[in-house]
Amino acid sequence: MKIKRFKSENGAVVVIVALSIIALMMVTALAIDVGSLYEERRHLQTVADAAALAGVQELPEDVDGAINVAIEYGSKHGLIINSSDVIISSTLAEDDTITVNAINPNAPLYFARVIGLSHTQVVASATAMIASPEEHVGVVPWGVPQDSWDPGEEVVLKYGSGPPGGGVCGNYQPLTIDSPGGSEYKDNIIDGASTPLSVGDMIETLTGNKVGKTLQGVNERVYGQHNNLLDGFFELVAEYIDPVFGTGYKLTDPDSQFIYVPIIDGLGEVHGHDEVEIVAFAPFIITGIHDMHDPVYGHGISITGTFLSQALVITEGSIIPVQSGGLRVVRLID
Repeated sequence: MKIKRFKSENGAVVVIVALSIIALMMVTALAIDVGSLYEERRHLQTVADAAALAGVQELPEDVDGAINVAIEYGSKHGLIINSSDVIISSTLAEDDTITVNAINPNAPLYFARVIGLSHTQVVASATAMIASPEEHVGVVPWGVPQDSWDPGEEVVLKYGSGPPGGGVCGNYQPLTIDSPGGSEYKDNIIDGASTPLSVGDMIETLTGNKVGKTLQGVNERVYGQHNNLLDGFFELVAEYIDPVFGTGYKLTDPDSQFIYVPIIDGLGEVHGHDEVEIVAFAPFIITGIHDMHDPVYGHGISITGTFLSQALVITEGSIIPVQSGGLRVVRLID
């Protein structure tokens, strides 16, 4: 009688286990390299986003300045950005868009070296645009009559005794924005109005001197963060040279003294509660709060502010092509 002999399968199992271990090691190695490249690209994307947002603030007036700012930002974060990596283009207006390409041509690989690859190129790109807001939210309730003015010029935002010669039919430049009444007026000083406003809108004047509500609102908005001291104008603002308009003043520190107000078509024909037209919006720094017995500003609370050429604001609202001055918005668009 013949006895069947079974071949040992131990050898086959060893081979299968060995191949499985090799495959697992390859998958692990691939995961490590992919993870490393992902982290590098995330870093590059962060730098590209920030460089684009920094550079676009110089547009559209200073194309070379925008490119240099993007390059300098990359350098500060250990990344070489060449001028060829920065592209200026047009979206809503000429030269209002910047694209920054952040490139690491030698991102290291580790386990891929077993197949002869020691490094690879990683690229990230960001595009930012500068524009002007179509609507303005957060406006404070003081209307400055339209006159010729220059950046750096101080004007009266709210009179204590009214414009020269007294208030015009009880108007001292406060406005009704969200709703009538002293309490809403005070809240609009503290937080800005929630009603979206645009150039061409009609807005109602608010009569009366509003001494108490003005004082309460300004104290809470400004003095509450400054220990009863105002920052100097040039502590919050930087001077720059505009190639078209000459000397300009740009907001650098958007603290609570920074406000924006509607420019109105005047108070000359206004009688009591009346409508005035918004012709523009202007950024200001509150530079003076004058008490009830100021010999220059009269027997009420007067607020003075100094014009800025431009200031960046945060808004999710609709935008229009960037204007030559005033409020601006920067956004990543890609």
